[in-house]
Amino acid sequence: MTAFYVLGGLLAAWALIVTALGVTRHDFPGSGGGERIVAGISVVLVAGAIGSGIITAASSEHGGEEHAEASEAAEAPEPAAGGPTLEADPSGALAFDTDTLEAQAGQVTITMDNPSSTPHNVALEGQGVDEEGEVVTEAESQVSAELQPGEYTFFCSVPGHRQGGMEGTLTVE
Repeated sequence: MTAFYVLGGLLAAWALIVTALGVTRHDFPGSGGGERIVAGISVVLVAGAIGSGIITAASSEHGGEEHAEASEAAEAPEPAAGGPTLEADPSGALAFDTDTLEAQAGQVTITMDNPSSTPHNVALEGQGVDEEGEVVTEAESQVSAELQPGEYTFFCSVPGHRQGGMEGTLTVE
């Protein structure tokens, strides 16, 4: 339980006590010292609740960003050890450095390095598989799928790039 809830609860309880005493006793809180005590406790509880609310909100926002980053990192596929790799043409031309790849059956991750500023990705289709990696510039794109033995087509799914020659065959044994 956060300090905000504790201080908020104490403030609510204090407000009920002060209200009950004010309604039942016509001379509450008394003169001089009693007024200062009630006012002092009220100010401390209000300031504490507001301050802890601000701190709780700030730490929730920061923690939420870390959680989102961790979640995104968990969703990003990790390259399979020794998984097939290819590279987009460094000049930005619509070409991969190979038109054939090989892999073993099972979970397969193809990693495509794009060193150019032309956006590319790697996608995979065939035998019921239809997966696309993230479109990137000057970064890596990956596509992962559980593959059975057979032939699949890998390609860049950016409009026009496949038709321009960015495709090949992945043979899974």
